[in-house]
Amino acid sequence: MNCWQMRADTGGTFTDCLAIDPGGNPHRAKVLSSSALRGRILSRTTDNTVQIDVPWVVPTGFLRGYTLRILGAAGVRFEALRVADSIGTDQLTIAGHLPPEAVAGATFEVSAGEEAPVLAARLITGTLLHDPLPQMELRLATTRGTNALLERKGVPTALFVTRGFGDLLRIGDQRRPDLFALHVRKSRPLTQDVVEVTERLAADGAILCPLSLEGLEDVVRSLLAKGVQAAAVAFMHSYRNPCHEEQLATFLRDMGFATVATSASLAPLIKILPRAQTAVVEACLGPIIDGYLGRVGACVTGSIHAMTSAGGLVEGTRYHAKDSLLSGPAGGVAGAAASGRRSGESQIIS
Repeated sequence: MNCWQMRADTGGTFTDCLAIDPGGNPHRAKVLSSSALRGRILSRTTDNTVQIDVPWVVPTGFLRGYTLRILGAAGVRFEALRVADSIGTDQLTIAGHLPPEAVAGATFEVSAGEEAPVLAARLITGTLLHDPLPQMELRLATTRGTNALLERKGVPTALFVTRGFGDLLRIGDQRRPDLFALHVRKSRPLTQDVVEVTERLAADGAILCPLSLEGLEDVVRSLLAKGVQAAAVAFMHSYRNPCHEEQLATFLRDMGFATVATSASLAPLIKILPRAQTAVVEACLGPIIDGYLGRVGACVTGSIHAMTSAGGLVEGTRYHAKDSLLSGPAGGVAGAAASGRRSGESQIIS
C-alpha cells in the first residue's frame, strides 16, 4: 500500500472518515458537515489568547489560518477571527481582539472553508492548511443531493418539453400519498418554469415535426434574467432518437445555461415521465454535487470515487447527481452484506 486509503461519509450533520495509512494502521475522524471543528473555551488568558478544550488532537500550528467563531447561547455567531497560532490543542492565539463573548464555557468553531472530507483528511494526516495532502485513494458517500432534494434547495430549473406536455410533471402518475383521499395533494414539481417546444418524433424515432427554435431566444433570455440557472430537456420518444434533445441542448448552452440535462442521455426509457423526472433532478441537483466533488478534488491528489444508489462506486468525473439520491441506504446495505460475508453469516438484517 503506497498511499492513504481514505473513506468519508458526509451526512446532514456529521462527516465520518476512516483511513488506513501506508503502513496499514487505521485512523478515524469525525467533523461537522459544515466543515468545522467545535470546542469549548476553558479560560481567557490575554486579550487575544484562550485556553481551550477540544475532542480532537492536532499538531502544533495546525489551526493557523483557520477562522474562529464564537457561538452565543442563542446560536448567534459573532465576528469571525483568524487563528494566528495554535499550540497543540490547548491554546489559540487570535489575530485581533477577542469579543467579550469569548469567556470560559463559551462554544467556538474553527473552519477554513474547505469541504468536510478535506478537513477530516487534514485532521487524520496532520496536514497543515496551506500544505498539500498526501497521495490518497478517496471514496466518498454523501447525502448532499438527497438533503437538497428533500429541502427543495436545488438550483432554479426550467423544463423544456414537447409542445402539449407542459403539465407532464404536475399530472404525474397514479401514485398518491393517501390512496383513498378524495382531495389529492401532490408535491409541487422541482421546476420553476416549463417551456413547451415545437417538435415531435414518431414512436420509432422518425421525425414527424422538425425542431423549431423560433421565439425561444426571448424565452431563454427571460429565464436567465429571472435567475434560472439550469435546464432539463425531455421530448417524446427521444429515447429512440435523441437528435432534437441534443440540438436544443446545444442551443441552450450557447444561450448561457451553465447546466443542461437531456433525458435520453441520462435515462433512455420508453416512458417520458421518468425520463423527464430524471432530467429535472439532474439539472436541479447537478451543480450542487459537481461543485462539492470539484472542491474536494481540488484539494486531493489521487483518485476519487463516489457511492451510487446502486451500491457501487463511480469515478468522480463520471458521477451524476441522479445516482446519489439513495446512495446512503445502498451503501449501508452493501456494507452490511460485506460484513456478513466476512463473519461467515449468510442471513443478516441491516
